[in-house]
Amino acid sequence: MDAAADGTKVTADAPADAGCAISAGLTPTLDGTDDLAEYPSAQRLSPGAMLGTDIAAIAWNPSQLFITVSSSAFTAPYEPLHVYIEAGTASVATPSAGKEYGGLVASLPFAATHLIALRRVSDAGTGAYNGVFVATDGWTTRGTPLDAIVSSDQRTLSVAVPWTAIAPCPTALRLALHIVHGATGNEWKDLVPTTHAPWLSSGGGFYEIDLTAAPAVTSWTLR
Repeated sequence: MDAAADGTKVTADAPADAGCAISAGLTPTLDGTDDLAEYPSAQRLSPGAMLGTDIAAIAWNPSQLFITVSSSAFTAPYEPLHVYIEAGTASVATPSAGKEYGGLVASLPFAATHLIALRRVSDAGTGAYNGVFVATDGWTTRGTPLDAIVSSDQRTLSVAVPWTAIAPCPTALRLALHIVHGATGNEWKDLVPTTHAPWLSSGGGFYEIDLTAAPAVTSWTLR
């Protein structure tokens, strides 16, 4: 069952690829009602540069990546959550540039291959925004569309991203995320990891994640 904006629950019905080593992980039921409670505490993170009592949660199973972020930034309809991913981490991490948004371009600490982009309101009148973008065309084309699941208080966004939108079987990821807040002096908020620094040329810190291992955040490597 796919994610849907009308509150349809998200589950992972697709059978796992028997040849893929991604761990069983876990499958949160995301429907916009207390989605963070669907993740065990081992999957939750406190972001840096929070706007309030903000929190993020990330998990996976063999067919999907699950992301939930709660922030007062989302009460503004067009402040986006940007989750940058480099699928496969055999090479040395090389800083790169993210997608332009509102005249701002984030510096990234690795050569991101994919961007998961979500806003509370996807279409500002120029077409849908929510989806998976790729670096190969300069982040200009939305590939796989995504539906953000929005809580009733408009503070929490959740999404389930099929691995097929990123790579057939990515057993390792680099990851960093932030909200593009845009206010002067506070352009970037809710940073994961807390050492991520989109305003620095280096991009700051990031996580390396072994998808073949248990999903607990404590098993991720902070770089």
